Amino acid sequence: MRVRTETRERVVPKTIDGKTHDVTERFSVDVPVPPPDRDAQALIAVITLAAVIVAGAVVWSTVAIGGLLSMTSPPWIAYGIAAVFDAAWIGFMVLEWINRYDAVRARLPRRAGWAALCLSMTLIAAHGAVHGSLGVGLAGAAVSLVAKGFWAVVMKATGAELDPASAQWAAAERAEVHAEMATVAVRRQLARTRARIREEESALASGGSVAEVEWTTRGVPEERLHAALVESVRTGSAAPDPGGGSGRTDPGSGSAGSVKDAVRVLFESGTTDPAAIVRALPDANPETVRRHVRTVRTEGGYA
Repeated sequence: MRVRTETRERVVPKTIDGKTHDVTERFSVDVPVPPPDRDAQALIAVITLAAVIVAGAVVWSTVAIGGLLSMTSPPWIAYGIAAVFDAAWIGFMVLEWINRYDAVRARLPRRAGWAALCLSMTLIAAHGAVHGSLGVGLAGAAVSLVAKGFWAVVMKATGAELDPASAQWAAAERAEVHAEMATVAVRRQLARTRARIREEESALASGGSVAEVEWTTRGVPEERLHAALVESVRTGSAAPDPGGGSGRTDPGSGSAGSVKDAVRVLFESGTTDPAAIVRALPDANPETVRRHVRTVRTEGGYA
């Protein structure tokens, strides 16, 4: 067994003249050296070779497709666009590797990668044909095919395949995590929607119309609601916000309109007894209040 010598440190007590302190002491130890992992080394060599092949395919493809496109466009644009074709199937290949444990999700990038490769190979062959050498064009196209095929074999050989039961378990775990992500996204959307609703309700409440006030009276205690309506009848203005804001005075409405509005809001809040409404509006004429009670009851369809 091969060994290597390592220098390490340890803390030991040191006593001089009867006084002891902890000090650091260096010492050597022989450590066994594990045998080299030939499989890991071989895999690194294969992946490096695959990367070199892909790099060569990208260079050749860019030159060929760029030369073809430069016939109708400036070279700097043509060669820049030419790199897109090989970049596409390489990107799809990476997505396929990321989804290697999900056969359904890996299927689409795998098919898209082969389709992008076929398009790139067709353009490379067309470049050779245009320049009078179809054989050279086919040979160049074969370089991209070899690069893609080599990587496909590497991924197949190094990727782990799940049995049906394990694949279902992994799919259930992914579904659970994706559901949590979707829940967070939905909650964020609902929070934004509720914020917009609050902003619109606040803007409408500041307008001061009766329809706007109806939004702000929900959940307000009846005593505060009645006090706000009494104040609106007394001043002849639009009903203020019982939650603490103030309404806008409507110059086109008088006290009669304000009484009817107050009666309508009381009906909406659940107070439909005429005597209770009259008591809630002590500053208004009782007969006027009763007349508006009958009108609002008829218009609103209250029993």
